[in-house]
Amino acid sequence: MNLTEMRTRVREDLQDTDAQNYRWTDDEVDGAITRVVIEYSLHAPIEQQDDIATTDGDTELDISSLSGLLEIESVEFPIGQSPKYLQRFEYWAGHLYMEDEGNGNDARVKWLKKHTLDAQSTTIPAEHEEIIVLGATGYLAMSASAYTVDRASIAGRHATINYKAWGKERLDRYDKKLKAVSRTSKVIPHELYTDE
Repeated sequence: MNLTEMRTRVREDLQDTDAQNYRWTDDEVDGAITRVVIEYSLHAPIEQQDDIATTDGDTELDISSLSGLLEIESVEFPIGQSPKYLQRFEYWAGHLYMEDEGNGNDARVKWLKKHTLDAQSTTIPAEHEEIIVLGATGYLAMSASAYTVDRASIAGRHATINYKAWGKERLDRYDKKLKAVSRTSKVIPHELYTDE
């Protein structure tokens, strides 16, 4: 799935498919999708692992190649010890510092990455695409409800109530599905530091 296909699915759920008379602009739909992809990423990020060269005599690791970084999970250095030797580390303002100095060999960094949904493709699993649709449609319906509330007519009041109720129901379902796929709802083993 790509962004265009996701936008089409969102519009279909919103029954907003008349290109000559869209209720929401493409920018509004894309903005809602982007918001939901970020929220989804915070609950179910991509788990990554990269080996990064250390610098002899320096504690800083160059993590500039870690695109879409959300969080550093662990830093193993030196690699290959049994049990694993996990560094205490500090991550601040885009910089990562180990407790021990490097020696030119690689450190193994486990980290969490944001999902992408762009014009070409997505990293969101197919079985979770409906979560994105639910969230985006819920946010758009709620925005329509807020927009129409001050433009009251009898018909307008009914539209506001309907959008609000439908949007709330969608967002409730979205929230439940997010919690179901969240890393925090799963048991995630963490390795302890070894003391030497």
